[in-house]
Amino acid sequence: MNAAIDAGNTRIKIGIFENESLKDVLIFPSEPTHNFYSNIVKLHFENCIISSVIALPGHIINYIKIKSDNLIILNEHTKVPIVNKYKAPQTIGKDRIALSVGGYGKYPDKDVLIISAGTCITYNFVSAKAVFTGGAISPGLQMRLNAMHNETANLPLIQIDTEPKLIENTTEGSMASGVINGIIFEIEGFVNNLKKTHKNCNVILSGGDSRYLASKLTIPTEVEPDLALLGLNLILRFNAAEKN
Repeated sequence: MNAAIDAGNTRIKIGIFENESLKDVLIFPSEPTHNFYSNIVKLHFENCIISSVIALPGHIINYIKIKSDNLIILNEHTKVPIVNKYKAPQTIGKDRIALSVGGYGKYPDKDVLIISAGTCITYNFVSAKAVFTGGAISPGLQMRLNAMHNETANLPLIQIDTEPKLIENTTEGSMASGVINGIIFEIEGFVNNLKKTHKNCNVILSGGDSRYLASKLTIPTEVEPDLALLGLNLILRFNAAEKN
């Protein structure tokens, strides 16, 4: 059994795999708690890979080292099945590498754009030749709501619990429309412009807001919320094969 741990800004996801098959997913707050540690203790796995954009406590890392036969902490030196052409590879978020490898695993030998809608929205392009060439980053849904409230004197912090129309007649409704429709227009504009040069590019939407946003898009997308975990497991298996 393999364990893939994706520690993001908002939450930590643990995927348990048997070969290529994702058997279970556990989700915790990004601040590791006793509940997180107690669940790690209960899990059974031989190999583990960690992708983290936050600092996991040392005692957790040390425990996983003892518990697993093989531990990979993803960084710019980790061997992956794609070529990373990012100008400064040490600066790229490890989650973007995991997502890109996951997209490659879904569509080997084809162009693929992986859009992750989480704390930030990231756009990650992998060519048909298995080359990650980069992408784009913009604020995520909640970050946009927080920014409007925090950076102004009078705009409230809202929760979007109804479907905003394009033209709204309240401040809260106008904010919801601006955020949701702004993200939809951004994603569709990005994809449509990319397809001018990469006509047959496949598009995968991942991340915590992926299902919500996918239901509003007018362009074809595949939704895979656990794509980063799938990518991490592929990296783990790729490194195991390299050793043999």
